[in-house]
Amino acid sequence: MMKLSVLIIGFLCITHAIAAPPKKPGLVTVAEVVEQNMREEIPLSGTAEALQESQLSPRLSGVVKAVFVEEGKRVEAGEKILSLDSVIAKLDVASARAGLDEAIARHREAVRQKNEYQSLRRNKAVAASLLASAVADEEIAHASIAKQRAEVERLEELLSRHLLTAPFSGIVAEKNVETGQWVKAESGVVKLVALDRIRIRASLPQRFYSRIKPDLKTRIQFDSLPGEEFTGKLASMVAVGNRNTRTFPLLLLLDNTENRIAPGMSARIFIELSGEQQPSIMLPRDAIVLKADGSRVVWRVTGSDEPFKVKQVSVVTGRTQDNLVEILDSSLSAGDRVVLLGNENLRPGQSVKIGKAD
Repeated sequence: MMKLSVLIIGFLCITHAIAAPPKKPGLVTVAEVVEQNMREEIPLSGTAEALQESQLSPRLSGVVKAVFVEEGKRVEAGEKILSLDSVIAKLDVASARAGLDEAIARHREAVRQKNEYQSLRRNKAVAASLLASAVADEEIAHASIAKQRAEVERLEELLSRHLLTAPFSGIVAEKNVETGQWVKAESGVVKLVALDRIRIRASLPQRFYSRIKPDLKTRIQFDSLPGEEFTGKLASMVAVGNRNTRTFPLLLLLDNTENRIAPGMSARIFIELSGEQQPSIMLPRDAIVLKADGSRVVWRVTGSDEPFKVKQVSVVTGRTQDNLVEILDSSLSAGDRVVLLGNENLRPGQSVKIGKAD
Protein backbone atom coordinates (compact mmCIF):
# COMPACT_ATOMS: atom_id res chain seq x y z
CA MET A 1 0.00 0.00 0.00
CA MET A 2 2.83 2.31 0.88
CA LYS A 3 4.53 1.59 -2.46
CA LEU A 4 1.31 2.40 -4.29
CA SER A 5 1.02 5.76 -2.49
CA VAL A 6 4.58 6.65 -3.41
CA LEU A 7 3.90 5.81 -7.04
CA ILE A 8 0.75 7.94 -7.08
CA ILE A 9 2.52 10.88 -5.50
CA GLY A 10 5.40 10.53 -7.96
CA PHE A 11 3.01 10.37 -10.91
CA LEU A 12 1.19 13.49 -9.72
CA CYS A 13 4.46 15.34 -9.35
CA ILE A 14 5.55 14.42 -12.88
CA THR A 15 2.15 15.40 -14.27
CA HIS A 16 2.31 18.72 -12.46
CA ALA A 17 5.82 19.33 -13.80
CA ILE A 18 4.71 18.68 -17.39
CA ALA A 19 1.52 20.75 -17.18
CA ALA A 20 2.99 23.67 -15.32
CA PRO A 21 4.26 26.51 -17.50
CA PRO A 22 7.90 27.41 -17.10
CA LYS A 23 8.56 29.77 -14.22
CA LYS A 24 10.87 31.93 -16.29
CA PRO A 25 9.01 33.91 -19.02
CA GLY A 26 10.07 33.13 -22.58
CA LEU A 27 11.92 35.91 -24.41
CA VAL A 28 10.20 36.96 -27.66
CA THR A 29 10.12 39.83 -30.12
CA VAL A 30 6.82 41.17 -31.34
CA ALA A 31 5.36 42.97 -34.33
CA GLU A 32 2.18 44.96 -34.71
CA VAL A 33 -0.74 43.95 -36.87
CA VAL A 34 -1.36 46.70 -39.43
CA GLU A 35 -4.15 47.70 -41.77
CA GLN A 36 -3.06 49.02 -45.15
CA ASN A 37 -4.06 49.11 -48.77
CA MET A 38 -2.82 46.06 -50.61
CA ARG A 39 -1.90 46.05 -54.23
CA GLU A 40 -4.54 44.10 -56.11
CA GLU A 41 -3.11 41.47 -58.44
CA ILE A 42 -4.68 39.09 -60.91
CA PRO A 43 -3.15 35.73 -61.89
CA LEU A 44 -2.79 34.93 -65.58
CA SER A 45 -1.32 32.04 -67.53
CA GLY A 46 1.16 32.77 -70.28
CA THR A 47 3.74 31.30 -72.62
CA ALA A 48 7.32 32.38 -73.26
CA GLU A 49 8.12 33.43 -76.83
CA ALA A 50 11.30 34.45 -78.60
CA LEU A 51 11.43 38.18 -79.18
CA GLN A 52 13.28 37.58 -82.46
CA GLU A 53 13.19 34.39 -84.51
CA SER A 54 14.30 34.07 -88.11
CA GLN A 55 14.76 31.32 -90.68
CA LEU A 56 17.95 32.46 -92.41
CA SER A 57 18.38 31.94 -96.15
CA PRO A 58 21.31 32.66 -98.48
CA ARG A 59 20.73 35.51 -100.91
CA LEU A 60 22.14 33.48 -103.81
CA SER A 61 21.89 29.91 -105.00
CA GLY A 62 25.10 27.89 -104.98
CA VAL A 63 27.25 25.18 -103.48
CA VAL A 64 27.98 25.46 -99.76
CA LYS A 65 31.73 25.83 -99.21
CA ALA A 66 31.71 25.98 -95.39
CA VAL A 67 29.27 25.96 -92.47
CA PHE A 68 30.51 27.82 -89.38
CA VAL A 69 27.80 26.99 -86.81
CA GLU A 70 26.21 24.02 -85.08
CA GLU A 71 22.84 23.60 -83.41
CA GLY A 72 22.79 25.08 -79.91
CA LYS A 73 25.70 27.42 -80.58
CA ARG A 74 25.38 31.10 -79.71
CA VAL A 75 26.36 33.54 -82.43
CA GLU A 76 26.76 37.30 -82.28
CA ALA A 77 25.33 39.78 -84.78
CA GLY A 78 27.54 39.82 -87.89
CA GLU A 79 29.14 36.43 -87.18
CA LYS A 80 29.55 34.06 -90.15
CA ILE A 81 26.90 31.37 -90.66
CA LEU A 82 27.98 29.80 -93.96
CA SER A 83 29.77 30.63 -97.20
CA LEU A 84 29.05 29.62 -100.79
CA ASP A 85 31.64 28.75 -103.45
CA SER A 86 32.64 32.19 -104.76
CA VAL A 87 35.50 31.46 -107.22
CA ILE A 88 33.59 32.73 -110.29
CA ALA A 89 32.32 35.77 -108.41
CA LYS A 90 35.86 36.70 -107.37
CA LEU A 91 37.06 36.40 -110.97
CA ASP A 92 34.21 38.64 -112.12
CA VAL A 93 35.18 41.26 -109.55
CA ALA A 94 38.84 41.10 -110.60
CA SER A 95 37.85 41.53 -114.27
CA ALA A 96 35.60 44.47 -113.46
CA ARG A 97 38.34 46.18 -111.45
CA ALA A 98 40.73 45.74 -114.38
CA GLY A 99 38.09 47.28 -116.64
CA LEU A 100 37.82 50.20 -114.23
CA ASP A 101 41.59 50.73 -114.33
CA GLU A 102 41.40 50.70 -118.15
CA ALA A 103 38.57 53.25 -118.13
CA ILE A 104 40.56 55.52 -115.79
CA ALA A 105 43.58 55.30 -118.11
CA ARG A 106 41.47 56.16 -121.17
CA HIS A 107 39.94 59.09 -119.35
CA ARG A 108 43.41 60.32 -118.39
CA GLU A 109 44.46 60.18 -122.06
CA ALA A 110 41.25 61.93 -123.13
CA VAL A 111 41.91 64.73 -120.64
CA ARG A 112 45.45 65.10 -121.95
CA GLN A 113 44.25 65.37 -125.56
CA LYS A 114 41.53 67.86 -124.63
CA ASN A 115 44.04 70.06 -122.80
CA GLU A 116 46.43 69.88 -125.76
CA TYR A 117 43.74 70.88 -128.26
CA GLN A 118 42.62 73.71 -126.00
CA SER A 119 46.19 75.07 -125.97
CA LEU A 120 46.49 74.76 -129.75
CA ARG A 121 43.11 76.35 -130.29
CA ARG A 122 44.17 79.44 -128.35
CA ASN A 123 46.93 79.82 -131.00
CA LYS A 124 44.43 78.95 -133.75
CA ALA A 125 46.61 75.98 -134.68
CA VAL A 126 43.78 73.45 -134.64
CA ALA A 127 40.25 73.41 -135.91
CA ALA A 128 37.41 74.04 -133.49
CA SER A 129 35.79 70.75 -134.54
CA LEU A 130 38.81 68.78 -133.36
CA LEU A 131 38.67 70.50 -129.97
CA ALA A 132 34.96 69.75 -129.69
CA SER A 133 35.64 66.12 -130.53
CA ALA A 134 38.34 65.94 -127.83
CA VAL A 135 35.96 67.43 -125.25
CA ALA A 136 33.32 64.83 -126.17
CA ASP A 137 35.86 62.02 -125.92
CA GLU A 138 36.82 63.20 -122.41
CA GLU A 139 33.16 63.25 -121.33
CA ILE A 140 32.59 59.78 -122.75
CA ALA A 141 35.69 58.50 -120.95
CA HIS A 142 34.46 60.06 -117.68
CA ALA A 143 31.05 58.41 -118.10
CA SER A 144 32.78 55.12 -118.81
CA ILE A 145 34.56 55.34 -115.45
CA ALA A 146 31.26 55.86 -113.65
CA LYS A 147 29.71 52.91 -115.48
CA GLN A 148 32.63 50.63 -114.77
CA ARG A 149 32.77 51.67 -111.10
CA ALA A 150 29.08 50.81 -110.75
CA GLU A 151 29.79 47.42 -112.33
CA VAL A 152 32.57 46.79 -109.80
CA GLU A 153 30.22 47.69 -106.93
CA ARG A 154 27.52 45.40 -108.33
CA LEU A 155 29.87 42.45 -108.61
CA GLU A 156 31.37 43.13 -105.17
CA GLU A 157 27.86 43.09 -103.73
CA LEU A 158 27.18 39.75 -105.44
CA LEU A 159 30.46 38.44 -104.02
CA SER A 160 29.48 39.54 -100.50
CA ARG A 161 26.20 37.65 -100.86
CA HIS A 162 28.15 34.39 -100.97
CA LEU A 163 28.62 34.84 -97.20
CA LEU A 164 25.63 34.50 -94.87
CA THR A 165 26.00 36.29 -91.52
CA ALA A 166 23.81 36.52 -88.42
CA PRO A 167 21.44 39.53 -88.54
CA PHE A 168 21.18 39.53 -84.72
CA SER A 169 22.69 37.73 -81.73
CA GLY A 170 21.03 34.48 -80.76
CA ILE A 171 21.07 30.69 -80.53
CA VAL A 172 21.15 28.38 -83.55
CA ALA A 173 17.95 26.39 -83.06
CA GLU A 174 18.11 24.42 -86.34
CA LYS A 175 20.73 23.71 -88.98
CA ASN A 176 19.48 22.24 -92.26
CA VAL A 177 22.59 22.43 -94.44
CA GLU A 178 25.99 20.75 -94.81
CA THR A 179 29.20 21.49 -96.71
CA GLY A 180 28.99 20.59 -100.41
CA GLN A 181 25.21 20.87 -100.55
CA TRP A 182 23.50 22.90 -103.27
CA VAL A 183 21.15 25.45 -101.77
CA LYS A 184 18.62 27.78 -103.35
CA ALA A 185 18.32 31.43 -102.50
CA GLU A 186 14.90 31.00 -100.89
CA SER A 187 15.73 27.88 -98.85
CA GLY A 188 15.91 28.17 -95.05
CA VAL A 189 19.26 26.80 -93.89
CA VAL A 190 19.53 27.97 -90.26
CA LYS A 191 16.94 28.98 -87.66
CA LEU A 192 18.25 31.71 -85.36
CA VAL A 193 16.47 32.59 -82.11
CA ALA A 194 17.28 35.59 -79.90
CA LEU A 195 17.03 34.75 -76.20
CA ASP A 196 18.56 37.77 -74.44
CA ARG A 197 15.03 39.06 -73.98
CA ILE A 198 11.90 36.96 -73.81
CA ARG A 199 8.32 37.96 -74.57
CA ILE A 200 5.54 36.50 -72.42
CA ARG A 201 2.14 36.29 -74.09
CA ALA A 202 -1.00 36.07 -71.96
CA SER A 203 -4.74 36.61 -72.41
CA LEU A 204 -6.36 39.35 -70.32
CA PRO A 205 -10.09 39.09 -69.49
CA GLN A 206 -12.00 42.14 -70.71
CA ARG A 207 -13.15 43.17 -67.21
CA PHE A 208 -9.55 44.07 -66.32
CA TYR A 209 -8.74 45.88 -69.58
CA SER A 210 -9.24 49.41 -68.22
CA ARG A 211 -7.15 48.68 -65.10
CA ILE A 212 -3.91 47.81 -66.87
CA LYS A 213 -1.37 50.64 -66.96
CA PRO A 214 2.13 50.65 -68.56
CA ASP A 215 3.95 51.23 -65.24
CA LEU A 216 2.21 48.51 -63.22
CA LYS A 217 4.37 45.89 -61.55
CA THR A 218 4.37 42.36 -62.89
CA ARG A 219 5.66 39.18 -61.22
CA ILE A 220 6.38 36.11 -63.33
CA GLN A 221 6.96 32.52 -62.21
CA PHE A 222 7.88 29.51 -64.35
CA ASP A 223 6.99 25.89 -63.57
CA SER A 224 10.44 24.90 -64.85
CA LEU A 225 12.14 27.22 -62.31
CA PRO A 226 10.34 26.52 -59.01
CA GLY A 227 10.89 28.96 -56.19
CA GLU A 228 12.14 31.73 -58.46
CA GLU A 229 10.33 34.92 -59.40
CA PHE A 230 11.08 37.40 -62.16
CA THR A 231 9.99 40.97 -62.80
CA GLY A 232 8.48 41.69 -66.19
CA LYS A 233 7.72 44.91 -68.02
CA LEU A 234 4.51 45.55 -69.90
CA ALA A 235 5.39 45.80 -73.60
CA SER A 236 1.94 46.29 -75.09
CA MET A 237 -1.68 45.35 -74.80
CA VAL A 238 -3.27 44.61 -78.16
CA ALA A 239 -6.50 46.58 -78.47
CA VAL A 240 -8.14 43.95 -80.68
CA GLY A 241 -9.61 41.14 -78.59
CA ASN A 242 -10.91 37.64 -79.20
CA ARG A 243 -14.67 37.80 -79.75
CA ASN A 244 -15.22 34.24 -78.57
CA THR A 245 -13.32 34.41 -75.27
CA ARG A 246 -13.60 38.18 -74.68
CA THR A 247 -9.88 38.37 -73.90
CA PHE A 248 -7.11 40.66 -75.11
CA PRO A 249 -3.48 39.74 -75.83
CA LEU A 250 -1.09 41.01 -73.15
CA LEU A 251 2.63 41.10 -74.01
CA LEU A 252 5.37 41.35 -71.37
CA LEU A 253 9.15 41.67 -71.76
CA LEU A 254 11.62 39.87 -69.55
CA ASP A 255 15.43 40.03 -69.50
CA ASN A 256 17.01 36.61 -70.07
CA THR A 257 20.75 37.28 -70.22
CA GLU A 258 21.59 33.84 -68.82
CA ASN A 259 19.28 32.07 -71.31
CA ARG A 260 17.51 30.18 -68.50
CA ILE A 261 14.09 30.77 -70.01
CA ALA A 262 13.31 29.10 -73.32
CA PRO A 263 10.48 29.73 -75.79
CA GLY A 264 7.51 27.50 -75.08
CA MET A 265 7.85 27.48 -71.29
CA SER A 266 4.63 28.00 -69.36
CA ALA A 267 4.47 31.04 -67.10
CA ARG A 268 2.29 32.22 -64.24
CA ILE A 269 1.85 35.97 -64.25
CA PHE A 270 0.71 38.18 -61.39
CA ILE A 271 -0.03 41.66 -62.66
CA GLU A 272 -0.91 44.62 -60.49
CA LEU A 273 -4.15 46.46 -61.19
CA SER A 274 -4.70 50.18 -60.98
CA GLY A 275 -7.72 51.78 -59.31
CA GLU A 276 -9.17 52.01 -55.82
CA GLN A 277 -7.91 49.43 -53.33
CA GLN A 278 -9.51 48.17 -50.12
CA PRO A 279 -7.51 48.07 -46.83
CA SER A 280 -6.47 44.66 -45.53
CA ILE A 281 -5.24 43.30 -42.20
CA MET A 282 -1.54 42.49 -42.66
CA LEU A 283 1.18 40.98 -40.52
CA PRO A 284 4.79 39.82 -41.07
CA ARG A 285 5.29 36.44 -42.68
CA ASP A 286 7.52 35.20 -39.81
CA ALA A 287 4.73 35.67 -37.29
CA ILE A 288 2.72 32.84 -38.85
CA VAL A 289 3.30 29.31 -37.54
CA LEU A 290 2.39 26.38 -39.78
CA LYS A 291 0.91 23.47 -37.78
CA ALA A 292 1.33 19.79 -38.60
CA ASP A 293 -2.29 19.55 -39.79
CA GLY A 294 -1.75 22.38 -42.29
CA SER A 295 -3.51 25.07 -40.29
CA ARG A 296 -1.87 28.41 -39.53
CA VAL A 297 -1.76 30.23 -36.20
CA VAL A 298 -0.18 33.29 -34.66
CA TRP A 299 0.52 34.08 -31.01
CA ARG A 300 -1.16 37.26 -29.82
CA VAL A 301 0.43 39.01 -26.84
CA THR A 302 -2.08 40.04 -24.16
CA GLY A 303 -1.78 42.13 -21.04
CA SER A 304 -0.51 45.62 -20.35
CA ASP A 305 2.39 44.85 -18.00
CA GLU A 306 5.09 42.21 -17.83
CA PRO A 307 5.00 39.34 -17.66
CA PHE A 308 2.74 39.26 -20.71
CA LYS A 309 0.68 36.26 -21.77
CA VAL A 310 0.27 34.71 -25.20
CA LYS A 311 -2.89 33.42 -26.82
CA GLN A 312 -3.05 31.21 -29.91
CA VAL A 313 -5.12 32.68 -32.75
CA SER A 314 -6.04 30.78 -35.94
CA VAL A 315 -5.64 32.67 -39.20
CA VAL A 316 -6.47 32.19 -42.87
CA THR A 317 -3.91 33.83 -45.13
CA GLY A 318 -4.35 35.48 -48.49
CA ARG A 319 -2.03 37.40 -50.77
CA THR A 320 1.50 38.55 -49.97
CA GLN A 321 3.01 41.98 -50.38
CA ASP A 322 6.73 42.31 -49.78
CA ASN A 323 7.25 40.63 -46.34
CA LEU A 324 3.63 41.06 -45.24
CA VAL A 325 0.81 38.51 -45.51
CA GLU A 326 -2.87 39.35 -45.88
CA ILE A 327 -5.13 37.89 -43.18
CA LEU A 328 -8.53 36.91 -44.59
CA ASP A 329 -10.19 35.33 -41.55
CA SER A 330 -9.13 35.89 -37.94
CA SER A 331 -10.00 37.69 -34.72
CA LEU A 332 -6.91 39.87 -35.08
CA SER A 333 -7.29 43.64 -35.35
CA ALA A 334 -4.97 46.43 -36.37
CA GLY A 335 -2.74 47.37 -33.43
CA ASP A 336 -2.62 43.86 -31.91
CA ARG A 337 0.83 42.62 -31.03
CA VAL A 338 1.90 39.19 -32.27
CA VAL A 339 5.05 37.18 -31.60
CA LEU A 340 7.53 37.53 -34.43
CA LEU A 341 10.55 35.62 -33.09
CA GLY A 342 10.44 32.92 -30.44
CA ASN A 343 7.05 31.53 -31.46
CA GLU A 344 8.14 27.95 -32.18
CA ASN A 345 7.46 26.35 -28.76
CA LEU A 346 4.90 28.60 -27.13
CA ARG A 347 1.88 27.26 -25.25
CA PRO A 348 -1.45 28.96 -24.54
CA GLY A 349 -1.24 31.16 -21.44
CA GLN A 350 2.54 31.07 -21.30
CA SER A 351 4.28 34.12 -19.85
CA VAL A 352 6.65 35.98 -22.17
CA LYS A 353 9.05 38.84 -21.91
CA ILE A 354 9.36 41.17 -24.89
CA GLY A 355 12.85 41.80 -26.12
CA LYS A 356 14.17 44.05 -28.87
CA ALA A 357 14.49 42.77 -32.42
CA ASP A 358 18.02 42.60 -33.81
